[in-house]
Amino acid sequence: MRVARRVFLSVGVLAALGCGEQRRSQTPSLGLTPDNFSFSKLAPGLEEQDTVEIYNRGSGQLVLRGGLLDDRSTATEFTLQIEDENGALRAPAWPEVIAGSSETPLRLVVTYRPTDDDARSDVGDVLLETNDPDALNVRLPILTGGAGPEIQVNPTSIDFGGVDFGESRGETLTITNTGVSALVISGFSVSGSPDFSVVQGDRTLGEALGDAPVVVEPGATQPVEVVYAPGQPGPDQATLVIASNDAASPQIAVNLSANGAAPCIEVTPADSVDFGSALKVASTDPATPTPNVRAVSIASCGGSELKIFSITIEGGDDTFSVADAPMPTCLEGETAPACTGPLFSLPALTPDAEAPSRTLQMEFRPVETRAYGGRLRIRTNANPPDYLLDLFGRGVDNSCPIPVAQVTALNVQPLDIIDLDGTPSSDPEGTVQEWQWTVVSRPDGSRAQLVESFTDPTRPVDGGVPDDVRTPTAKFFIDLAGHYEFDLVVRDNLGQLSCDPVASARVTVDAIPEKDLHIQLVWTTPDDPDETDNKGTDVDLHLRHSAGGEAWNDAANGYDCYYSNKEPDWGRPNDPLDNPSLDIDDTNGGGPENINLGQPEVGVTYDIGALYFRAESSFGQAGVDPTIEHAALTTVRVYVRGELLAEWLDRELVRRAQLWRVAAVEWCEDFAQCPRLVVRDEVLEEADYVTR
Repeated sequence: MRVARRVFLSVGVLAALGCGEQRRSQTPSLGLTPDNFSFSKLAPGLEEQDTVEIYNRGSGQLVLRGGLLDDRSTATEFTLQIEDENGALRAPAWPEVIAGSSETPLRLVVTYRPTDDDARSDVGDVLLETNDPDALNVRLPILTGGAGPEIQVNPTSIDFGGVDFGESRGETLTITNTGVSALVISGFSVSGSPDFSVVQGDRTLGEALGDAPVVVEPGATQPVEVVYAPGQPGPDQATLVIASNDAASPQIAVNLSANGAAPCIEVTPADSVDFGSALKVASTDPATPTPNVRAVSIASCGGSELKIFSITIEGGDDTFSVADAPMPTCLEGETAPACTGPLFSLPALTPDAEAPSRTLQMEFRPVETRAYGGRLRIRTNANPPDYLLDLFGRGVDNSCPIPVAQVTALNVQPLDIIDLDGTPSSDPEGTVQEWQWTVVSRPDGSRAQLVESFTDPTRPVDGGVPDDVRTPTAKFFIDLAGHYEFDLVVRDNLGQLSCDPVASARVTVDAIPEKDLHIQLVWTTPDDPDETDNKGTDVDLHLRHSAGGEAWNDAANGYDCYYSNKEPDWGRPNDPLDNPSLDIDDTNGGGPENINLGQPEVGVTYDIGALYFRAESSFGQAGVDPTIEHAALTTVRVYVRGELLAEWLDRELVRRAQLWRVAAVEWCEDFAQCPRLVVRDEVLEEADYVTR
């Protein structure tokens, strides 16, 4: 027998809101997330909870004067409670008050515990009485099993077939609500290839639809269009996840694929091969040796085998050729040299694997002092079938100058200054007049520049006079631990750059910290147009001794190493070995900042933090408000005994005085067990930590 039960929880009304209350200018505004309690169909004896968060968007107090649980289940199967700030559940104590403009919601929790199989009959409502003039009486439906919305999508997977780069194709996805209440779709998220998107008319449907969800009424359908627009050749795959208020299927996935079975070619370089100024040779005969060689890579980027049918050169007066050009393969029944098969084939691309490829050597044999031009045509089974590559080069009489570095490998410490010297470079037929040093590889976050001299040798982080190519030397500040590579290219008195086979000289530098504990901080501010100048944001690196307790800055009583306490005396008095030192304090944007500790104390825990000291800046630009705060992406790396122990990349800080509590390093005597790293990775607001 069905029992209808109504439990009146409270009818209390605050006396301050009773008769004679004067109208205030501040009013409450009730917000709900979501606007109902939804449960899946449960077997008898199982239990499920759902929560509705009540927000106050207005400036005045929001008062929930009373609440009523209208339990229309078969046997009193619903319970209404409130979740407190500690996550514990309690009975409502009406009236419940939410302060004006509060970011903390009141969480109503309904527990559903069915006692029979008739889940469709288990429904109810939570009825609220409030002081919001626009929502004096609020009804929150309780829906279970088949009583709520039910989502169906068709199809459940979409294959777009082959779509050329630069083109797009759309496919219709139909969403049907087979339930008995409105289906509210809150988002469409795509994981995998970014070349897939979802649109409805002129609107792009993203992961969070906010106040404008897609609503499908009971028994209705809603079409959306899934669009594929490849940003580069090759197969693509993704998963579309649709989030809704269907309690049984809050997320439903649709598999997306494209270009999965089409051949695809990718050539490097993509547009042209430029030999630049190249030495003349005696003949265009392919048998004549030439120093003028460039590599061309052909890769398979599609879902089926790539076949190369022919490689031909057009124009260029026979000066361009392919070394060891491949010959046609023989088909069944054919014999060399009368073969008509492809020159070679490359297998289909396997997802997450390196693309199958083959490298050809292009050769250039100029016989006159002039410019040459031609075209390489590669015919394939891809679409379009012909891939064209322009060829350029200029014949010169002059021999190329030869770059030579005085030292080709260095092992240094972070914060060292290195000297790069190309004095041994030479020119067989002239003189070297320019030495062009470049940084080709460096650790992420390194911002040092090649200079001729430093403005202040005691502060190399501030940079100096840019490198003068008219001298063979350059200086460089090793601002971070890690691996660096530098290249030297030279130019002679006739303007000829060094060329193959010795187009450049390389110097490798490895910066390995010698201290037991080395911590580095770098950051980037996306809004800063020039992070190498002296105008920008400021993030400060902190290392706190466990004797500092939970305090930071001056409140740690000397046990926080940072810009205002760069060389504290910790551990044994007047012993520098167990004292940390802040070796760089960068204040103008980007870092780096380094803290070194030679001999950490056994039994001590060291906390690592990064404090956003200055988030506001105009970056030196006229007309820009200097009080606007800008987000900074912050990176911290921890080295122990010269080895990278851990790194945290691009943690976003958005406001001044935010503290990123990164990790704690626990030091002990056992090298095999220590140090132990405790990851914190939490951002605290200024009110959440102690600094004074």
